[in-house]
This record gives sequence, structure tokens and C-alpha cells, in this order.
Amino acid sequence: MGESNAVTSGSKQVWIVAGALLVGSVLLGPLVQIGSFLGSTGGILATFLSVFSIALFAIGSDRSSSVTARRPLGTGALITLGVWMMISSFVRGLATIPAAVETFLSFGYIDLLIQFVLAAIATTQIARAGTVPRPWNLAPLWVVAVTAASWVVQQIIVVAAGSNAALFSPIIVILDGWVRVVGPVFLGIVAIALASRESAFAAAARE
Repeated sequence: MGESNAVTSGSKQVWIVAGALLVGSVLLGPLVQIGSFLGSTGGILATFLSVFSIALFAIGSDRSSSVTARRPLGTGALITLGVWMMISSFVRGLATIPAAVETFLSFGYIDLLIQFVLAAIATTQIARAGTVPRPWNLAPLWVVAVTAASWVVQQIIVVAAGSNAALFSPIIVILDGWVRVVGPVFLGIVAIALASRESAFAAAARE
């Protein structure tokens, strides 16, 4: 028959942990800037937390707690996205080397394309897997769509501004930063809330 569209008890711990790690990976950024003692290690740690969170969401504690139901396409796309994020973080770290700047600019576009394709595949599979309750099964897809729209808006601003593009750089930076922060935090909070709600329902049913 049709697939279940509700979070099972197996989701409780892993979704809370994965959601907390995702939120933590975002909040670590400002903390790194405030406490510079972490140096470049802070950025690597933030990426690691994000990738570990993605892996937990993809694999779960069992099939019912995997956001992709451990289907090969969706799970593979999520895991590959995490691996690519680690590679991207390493390559971006080389951007400080003068000889690598030009290469980094080209890599930036390739990086965006790869991450978008992998994220689009993964979020589409999450929406179809049936382990995340509606309408929240579409939440990752919403974030990808908003992120893509934000990038398009940024490019339109740059092209329309022409030689005056530098004047709009603060707007572009704020828009890009806002999307990068709000998206992961939103998904992390949704995951924690869904797992907590299911736990509360299970506890009430036992009484």
C-alpha cells in the first residue's frame, strides 16, 4: 500500500541531533569571528558539523528515520553533497594563495552548479520518500528554491548595475548571507520540532 507519511519513533534522537548540528554549524560562524582563536579551524569545523548533520539525515538510525528512506538516489545525492562540501571548503581555503585566485573564480561557478544539482536531486527525493510529514517534506525544496532565486537576483543586480556594481555589493553580501543563515537554521529547527512533536505524541499515547 502507500508509504507512511509520518515521522516514526526511530526519528526522535537522530533528527534532534542532526537538526542541532545543522543549526550549530551556522551559529559557529559568528562565534569564530568573535573568538578568532579558532582561526581557519573554525570554518573547517563548521563545514564538518554541516556535513555530519547531512549524513545523519541521509542515513538515520534506520530506514524510517532517514529523510530519504535510504533510497539509493536520494541518499547518494545527500552523501555526495556532503563530500563535495568538504572538497569545496578545502579548495576555497586555497583562494588566499595569489596564484590560485583566478582558478578559484572558475571553481566558484562549478561549485555552485554541482551543489545545486545534488541539492535539487536530494530534496526532490526527500519530498517523495514519505518519511517526513507533509508539508514539511517540501521544506528542503523550499530552501533550495529560495537559495537559487537569491543567486539569480544577485546576478541581475550585478548585470543591471554594470560599472556601478560595487555600490550594490553591501546588498548582495547581506542577501547572500541572509539566505545562507536562515535556510539551514530553518531546516534544523523544523527537524527538531518534528522529532520533539512525535516524541510528545508517543508519550501521550502510552499514558
